Amino acid sequence: MSIGNKIRNYRQQINMNISKLAKETGLSCGFISQVENDKVSLSLESLKKISFALNIPIKNFVEDQLFKPELVRKDFRPKIKLAQGPEVEVLSAAFGRQLQVLMVNLPSGYQAGNSTHTHDGEEFITVLIGKVKITQGDFSSTLEVGDSIHLDSTYPHLCQNVDDTPAKIIIALTPPTLLPICKID
Repeated sequence: MSIGNKIRNYRQQINMNISKLAKETGLSCGFISQVENDKVSLSLESLKKISFALNIPIKNFVEDQLFKPELVRKDFRPKIKLAQGPEVEVLSAAFGRQLQVLMVNLPSGYQAGNSTHTHDGEEFITVLIGKVKITQGDFSSTLEVGDSIHLDSTYPHLCQNVDDTPAKIIIALTPPTLLPICKID
């Protein structure tokens, strides 16, 4: 797909007309129309303006495919053993992505994080087995099987297995923040 077609598609997805895009970029309506119809080329500076106005990373316009699908088979997932803590299986692509998905086996009573536990981005947790207590500031809730929570992980938070048996959770992090401490087979 051409850059012009991508611009048109992204613009239409957010219900923005050419006039509004022209106003936000300082480019003329005629020029934008010609770009979208592949009649003219645009400079990198003009593409930057359009990228900013549409709130789309500039790489989305110049790459044909953002990344190839990467299959992670259950028998070949990287497994990580955190020091004095849970076993973690990496469900998502190993490196170079914006999202990291983990399956974590939390021992009974295990607490991940404390009042100073923060990291960039967002975190999504869903409980597969057991009960897990999530605390962030004045908020505290016990999640049971099937429950999930989405939180801003730049604020101090903690996750604790409050059951007498191990818990299993799925965690999605963006951007990826987990680094392996020691890999296990």
